[in-house]
Order: sequence, then C-alpha cells, then structure tokens
Amino acid sequence: MLQLLGARVLGFRPELVLAAIIVNDAYREAGYDCIIRFGIDGVHSRASEHYTGLAFDVRTHNVPADKRAALVKKIADALGPDFTVLWESQGTDNEHLHVEYNPREPY
Repeated sequence: MLQLLGARVLGFRPELVLAAIIVNDAYREAGYDCIIRFGIDGVHSRASEHYTGLAFDVRTHNVPADKRAALVKKIADALGPDFTVLWESQGTDNEHLHVEYNPREPY
C-alpha cells in the first residue's frame, strides 16, 4: 500500500506520479508497503529537484536489509534511464531511496 506519511505531493510533475506508481508496484510485489517520506517538502540542498516536483524519498527501513539491494535494482530497472534512483545513507537511521526524474538528452 502506498503511504505518504505526511509527505507533500501536490505539485508533483506527471513523470513523478508515474514513478511513484512504479515504485509502489515494486514494493507491493516484494511484499512491503511503499512509504513516501518526502515529496516537495523536507530539507534538501538548495538545487534539489524535490522543490520542483521532480524527486521524492522512499523509506527503506520496512524492508529487511538483505532484501533492499534487489528491490533497489528492480526499481531502477523498471524506471529506466530517465530516472535516477539513489540508495542514500545506507546503514543509518536516515537510509532511504531518492527517486528523481532526470531525463537524458535526446539523440
């Protein structure tokens, strides 16, 4: 089940809505809830795409540590090259996935 846990998502670009659906599906297929912790809210770097509606953070603590790498790979593969999936702060209380729309230049 997709949970927002207070995250503000009003202002998400359509590409990010699609990404949230894909990430949620990957979590659900693995048997875990997808919890978006930060959308356009939170404290991030000044140039963060969170503030433009192009990034969100997903909690990983509800996934067993030995299952996280496979889930990250599955999400990155499903989203494709126009998205960046970063597994940030591994092994800390702040561990999460950062998902960002970052389209490649057209050929």
